[in-house]
Amino acid sequence: MFPHEPPAPERAVEAAMAQVLAAEAAARESVALAQVEAGRAGERSRAAVRALAERTEQRVRRWRAAFERAADAELAALQAQAENLSRPTEPGSGDAARIDQAVARLAAQLTGGAP
Repeated sequence: MFPHEPPAPERAVEAAMAQVLAAEAAARESVALAQVEAGRAGERSRAAVRALAERTEQRVRRWRAAFERAADAELAALQAQAENLSRPTEPGSGDAARIDQAVARLAAQLTGGAP
């Protein structure tokens, strides 16, 4: 006896179902691979963001330190200038003569006389 073969329409249905099942399995495998790749891409992105944040934080720390050094230097210069300006100074011999001449000119201008 020959093995029993289903009629042609039934064979076509079975073949179509086998194709659908194979396509479904391939689609599941493709989705699983895509999920794995998406997870890897997400982790790469998170690592890149962490690295960028670390570099940015280091730059901000360097800028802040440089600003603080510059501000400290400017403050020290201003304090030194204030100390110099607050010290009484003794006029020198040339200063006294110039002051006397300036006073004489001012007196002459105020009184209408010749300097």
